Amino acid sequence: MDTLNLTDMMQGLVDKRVIELGDVDLNCPSNCQIHNTHFFGTDRQIIRRGQAFSFYAHFQNREWDDSVDQAIFTVETGKDSSDYQIVLRKLLVMSKNVEHIYYLADDPVYMDNQAHREEYVLNEHGILYEGVHKHITSRPWHFGQFEDGILDICLKILDMGASYHHGSDRDHCWRNDPVHVSMVVNHMISSHTTNSIMKIPENNDYLKGTKPFSWNGSVPILQQWYNGRCRPVRYGYCGSLASVMCTVMRCLGIPSRVVTNFCFPCSIENPLGVSEIFDCTGKNLCGKDKLWRYHCWNESWMARRDINQCCGDWQCLDPTPLETGRGSACSGPTWVRSIREGELDLDYDGHHMFSRVNSNYVGWLSQNNGKRTKFFCDTWPCGQRLITKSIGSEQFEDITGAYKYELGSVKNKEAYYRAYRRIHPGYCNASNCHIDRELSSLKNPFLSDSGINMRLKMANCPMYGEDVQLHWLLENLRNENKTLKFNLCAQIITYSGCPMDQFWKDSVNVTLGPREVKKIPLCISYNQYGPYLCDHNIMKVVAVSDPECGEVLMVSRDIVINRPPVIVKLLSQPRLKVPCTAEISFCNPLQEDMKNCVMTLEGCGLFKEPMTIDLGTLASNQQARTIVEFTPYRLGSHRLLANFGCHKFAYCKGCAKAEVCCSAGQNGVLPVSQNGSLPVCENGSVPVNGSGPVPVADPAFNSMCEYICIPVCNPNCSAGGQPVYDFVYLPAGHPLCNSICNQGFNPSISSGFEMGCDPGFRVICETVPPATCTPMPQSMYGSMPAPTSNPVCTPMPHVVFETGSAPTHLPGAGGGPMSYSVSVPANNAIPVFKVPLDLVEEEETYGIVGDELCVYEGHVKSNNNV
Repeated sequence: MDTLNLTDMMQGLVDKRVIELGDVDLNCPSNCQIHNTHFFGTDRQIIRRGQAFSFYAHFQNREWDDSVDQAIFTVETGKDSSDYQIVLRKLLVMSKNVEHIYYLADDPVYMDNQAHREEYVLNEHGILYEGVHKHITSRPWHFGQFEDGILDICLKILDMGASYHHGSDRDHCWRNDPVHVSMVVNHMISSHTTNSIMKIPENNDYLKGTKPFSWNGSVPILQQWYNGRCRPVRYGYCGSLASVMCTVMRCLGIPSRVVTNFCFPCSIENPLGVSEIFDCTGKNLCGKDKLWRYHCWNESWMARRDINQCCGDWQCLDPTPLETGRGSACSGPTWVRSIREGELDLDYDGHHMFSRVNSNYVGWLSQNNGKRTKFFCDTWPCGQRLITKSIGSEQFEDITGAYKYELGSVKNKEAYYRAYRRIHPGYCNASNCHIDRELSSLKNPFLSDSGINMRLKMANCPMYGEDVQLHWLLENLRNENKTLKFNLCAQIITYSGCPMDQFWKDSVNVTLGPREVKKIPLCISYNQYGPYLCDHNIMKVVAVSDPECGEVLMVSRDIVINRPPVIVKLLSQPRLKVPCTAEISFCNPLQEDMKNCVMTLEGCGLFKEPMTIDLGTLASNQQARTIVEFTPYRLGSHRLLANFGCHKFAYCKGCAKAEVCCSAGQNGVLPVSQNGSLPVCENGSVPVNGSGPVPVADPAFNSMCEYICIPVCNPNCSAGGQPVYDFVYLPAGHPLCNSICNQGFNPSISSGFEMGCDPGFRVICETVPPATCTPMPQSMYGSMPAPTSNPVCTPMPHVVFETGSAPTHLPGAGGGPMSYSVSVPANNAIPVFKVPLDLVEEEETYGIVGDELCVYEGHVKSNNNV
């Protein structure tokens, strides 16, 4: 009995001291908003590293006492959950399985400029730059770091890449170091033996996978990798690899951007030189070295404690595995400034990154007897221009100066000497003069030293289906006659520098009088290059003198063939969870049929899944216009992306901006004809009920009418002439229909409406008995047939084919055929900037006029003075 009483008394004392935890509210919505992670959603606790967060704890038996109570909680990190117990005397924070993301002022990856943080951490939309340095093209890319499930996929990538540090002293703590996080992500993109995210096709063979250039964003790639048991996605190229890495890094809170380097050397033997081999006809032969027309990599912002950086700076990370002479591997992180300064001992893979922007370009002539003759060496081509998307705009930023000093400057030479000594151990103690003599021995006389000046100048900007027009300019710099025989050729070149088929050859004898300048026109017809172009849109034209004439002279030019534009237009203001309509149009510019035509539409925040539309066969100059309906599911700025492909070529792309706002408020308004205000059936009748015409506000209206045909004025009609209307069919009940009907479907506005007149809009009305309908004159019918409707099913895209001469366009400019104009906010269409061709060619080296760079295929303009 005594023992029992003692036990009861002891239990009572314990109860006074032990506090019982009840419900816990992690306060996710508030924390996510404060931590700038609400873009992921607010239904889970996602916080940024080092920043305080709050929660609510409810206790059941008594209040919290700071003098007595303490809280112990566990933080788990990684796949093998390394547990850390934290004891707090005062209950401030509590969490379990919380994803920490870098975003703090004293964090190694912090950027102190708000605009920079918004661009390089929060922006989901980017631009990839392609083409050649004289003809830069661009296309949009959706990073989608805040899309559903992407954060979990990124954490899975870190789990799968944990073996990268297995057995090292960083086995359990590497996730707190952005340098090693970036190394893991870089390795996982394409270098992991079995679980890399994406593979690059070997020998340009991608028949067993997706065409590399068909991807428009990172989200489908990451989802396919995750859902496919973490097996590599087939296939990608350097641009998609760098963009996927940018997505993962931004998702983890590390500021990142994609950089394009034009004229990128990939050398096996000589780290500071890349060689190309030509035969006597000018054909580029396949050798070990490759001169990529462009190459994309990633830059991430961080302060490198391992190299004693006190503040953040850009670090170069290249996830594309490249041959280095010791196998293929990715590169980085490499401090960009160390590349410019030639300080290659400071960093990972510094010598590789330095050589990619500073290598010499050597040309060799292979003769019939197997002898090779070096006939030129140029120090300029490699790393000619490095660009990235600028902050807060669709323009690009030239960052070449961050990687290399101006060619020939004192600092440029000092950096080169410094790097040369580190790359070539035999010159570690050599003087600058010794290195100069070595470099001079590699060079050959320039064309001007031989008394001949040559260049190939574009006479047009060809698009698929158009002939390539060039001017071959020759100048005799001597006071004596010159007679030479030249061989000319053209062949397809991939972006990675692989020579393909030689499809055109010619030879010509040229005689130049003393100081004479001669212009020789060259024409390569579409019939000659069309069958060989396929998915590659770069060709190389070469003119080389016959070796039997003595000194070998050569001039060449890379030419980009612009892809036909895909026009994407929004027909209404996109609103959250409200159906929206868009028109996508494409015109066949060829003088032959396009077969197996497919249009693919996608857009994060707009489409849950990509939409594929089979267009079948497009005849010559035939235009396909597709009306699609979609329902935006996320607020904010998005892009509707379209990709067209056929049996002749693929990767024809177009896009439109979509600013999705709340569903409340007025919708966008389209023009309505003033000569009528009542809905009319396709056969001419007015929907009526027992009291007369049915007003749009009457629910009976939508029950009687399924599609409304909205008129839009055709801009191609003659000035001052009778207006010509085209028509777009939208489902009755669509917000645009309601907006238009509310303005125009009021009988009091147009009391003079006469039956049989075209009211400016028409309604397909399948429920009104035909006996009550008055026929509408055939002349009032629009050319667009009414789609077959099914109010139960999801609206399907409606395709209209029109035949006629191809509309006038600026080749590759993205303007393309316009069937009609629509009253849509100007910012819905991404502009395309062009400058006149004759002005472009005045600045041959860059394609620059003043401060504008001509971009024939894309939507970019440079404000940089070069």
